[in-house]
Formats: sequence, structure tokens, C-alpha cells
Amino acid sequence: MKKVLLLIVISVAAISLAVTEITFWYALSGVSGESIKSIVDAFNASQSDITVKTVYSGSYADTAQKITAALAAKALPNGGIIPAGPIFTGAQDNYVLLDYILADPEFDMDDFYPAMWDYSKYLGKVCAIPFNISTPIFYYNKDLMKASGLDPENPPQNWEELLTAAKAITKDTNGDGVPDIWGVDMADAPWIFKALLLQNENDIIDVATMTPLFDNARGIETAQFWKMLIDEKAMPVGQHSLAEKMFLGGTLGFYLGSSNRIGRWLGTTSFEFGATFLPAGAVRAVPIGGAVAVLFPKNAKEDEATYRLIKWLTTPENVAKFAMETGYLPTRKSALELPETQQFMESTPMWRVAFEQLTFAYSYWHFNEMGTMDTMISETLEKIERGVSSPDDAMKTLTSDLKAEIEANLE
Repeated sequence: MKKVLLLIVISVAAISLAVTEITFWYALSGVSGESIKSIVDAFNASQSDITVKTVYSGSYADTAQKITAALAAKALPNGGIIPAGPIFTGAQDNYVLLDYILADPEFDMDDFYPAMWDYSKYLGKVCAIPFNISTPIFYYNKDLMKASGLDPENPPQNWEELLTAAKAITKDTNGDGVPDIWGVDMADAPWIFKALLLQNENDIIDVATMTPLFDNARGIETAQFWKMLIDEKAMPVGQHSLAEKMFLGGTLGFYLGSSNRIGRWLGTTSFEFGATFLPAGAVRAVPIGGAVAVLFPKNAKEDEATYRLIKWLTTPENVAKFAMETGYLPTRKSALELPETQQFMESTPMWRVAFEQLTFAYSYWHFNEMGTMDTMISETLEKIERGVSSPDDAMKTLTSDLKAEIEANLE
């Protein structure tokens, strides 16, 4: 009997030793975080040789700080859904995930959208897999449009129409000389400003020479349009952090922001809203945003387990599930062909907008100073809005300051 019990104990211990445990961080909260956890839970239940521990790593900014600290301390997780993932993989000469992809005959890189691969590259080489990807879209409060004499079924289609409609919505209902209902705003001003630059046929940076391009003639024109939104009282000064709260509170007519708000907002507002493409400039164009799946190498066993998890997360079925639950874009073409996806697009037309806008999506390769660049853009827009700098001077200063930052890091 003792021998049998001993054999059972040894067998249980052997099974325990055979299980590979990995840690996976994710920088998404709310509905998006719950969706990721449910997909990982299904992975854990689907097999018995890998156990995944998921850890919410905080906001994008918090996660970037934690990954930076973990890199320095050599205490990285096995992988994660990480913002600016290529900065923490490719920039560290970590292309292990690409090695797994290329060695896997089942992994179809062509099934992913090319612009999303661009978002997953460092200096032109893939070092991550696209996951929660979004583009900015145009949300409009139909009630405010109607009350302002605008057609709620005909939202602005270009910059000129946006300015005119936003001015019509802005109102001072208290009679104190300060508008309490505004036309247009956005939470992520740097992202939207980059969208406007692309729409005005002005690129962000020349990646071949790492030269910022904000001070081109069309870049300055874009900054002038931004100032026009302020001067003509279409957009409030320096209130971007309040933009989402204002829109949900019914005091902002137009909100420019991530397509993932569809999943958050549907059925929660006291007013009817719609969503469509960003109003066009000279052309239609939108920058890609979001986070990517990354692998931080440890050892062969754990790396293989992490790759299997990431492959599971990015199957067409799970891509579709995550997209439909959150409003993020489906990263794989085949995910759109699934019957449940087709049915969802029919029942949720706003979600179709985000997908169809992918035709105009753009991503530049990641580079080390991307975070610094966005901070600089935010500070520059603040100066333009408050009249501290002219659009011309502001764009020239932004370009020279970012160029100096890039060159300093190359030394």
C-alpha cells in the first residue's frame, strides 16, 4: 500500500514538474481586460502542460515604465500585450517571436493587414504580433447636431465642414460669456494631430534619415487649422483631458478618438450618437494605435509556451471575439469572414466604420523617441492653443527639438 501511495505521489510530482508556468502582462482594463482574461482562461483549459498567470500591468504609460524597470532589473515577464512593444523587443535585439513565426507553417502572416505589421516592426523588422489595434474615428452627438440646426444623419466629411458644424454647436447657455457646450475635442491630442498631418499629406518622420517633418509647409498648415479651431470657438483651449467626459455628458458635439470606444459606449449614453470616418483633409488617412503581443525570451520551454499562448490569442476566432467585445479592430482578414463577425457587422454598423477606415490606415516604424515625440507634440499644441507660439514657430521648434533628441540618443 505504501509503495502504491509513493508511486502516486511521484506521479503527481512528475505531472506538476511537466507543467510550464508563464507570466503574461496586459495593459488593458475594463471590458478589454476582461476579454483578454477570458481568452487566456480558455487557453489554460484547453491543455494541461502550460499554466498562464495574467497580470494587469496598468495603463499604457504605467506599463511602459514597468517594462523599462523590468528590463533594467532583468525581471521581465514571459510576454504580454504591451504598448510600443517594438521599443522593448526589436530595440533590444529581441526578434525571437519572428523566429517562431517563420518556423511555424501554420502561421499565416499574409492574413494580417500590412499596416498592422508595420506597427509591429522596429526599423523595418517584425518583432511583435498585432493585437489590440485601433484607429481614431469620428463620434457625433446626434441630439446636439439636431438642436444646432444640423442634419444628424449627415456628419462633417472634411475639415471645412467640421469647423462650420463645430462652430454651430458651440453655445453659451448660461449667459456668462463662456461656452458650456463645445463643438469638437479629443482626449489624445497628439494622436489626432498626427492624423491631421497625414490627412494633409505631411508625413511624421523620414525613417530613412530619422528626420522629423513637422516644419514642412503642409505641417505648418495643419497647425494653423488647429489654431483656427481655437480662434473660431469650435474647440476649447487646453481641455483635452475632459473631452471624453464632456462628450458622454452631452456637452460636446464631436469627439475624435479610438474605435474601441464603440465597445465602451454602446447602450450607455443618454443621447443617440453615431460614428464615421475622420473628416478628410487633402486625403483620408488615419494613424494606427494600440498595443502588440510580445515575447521576452527566458528559456526554450517557457519561450515555446509563450509562443503557443500568443498564437492562441491571435487565432481568427479569438481575434474576432476580442474585436466584437471591445471595439478594437480585427487584425486578421479571415476573422472578418467568420459568420459571427458578418452577423455582428450587420447588427452594429458603427463597428464596420472602424474596419472600413483601415483602407486609409498608416503606421510608421517604431523608434526610441516616439514617447518623447508625443509629449513634445502635446506641449506644442498647448502653446499654439494659448497663443504662446505661432503655428509656424511652434512647428519649427518641435522639429528642431525632436531632431536634437534623436541625434543625442544616437551618440
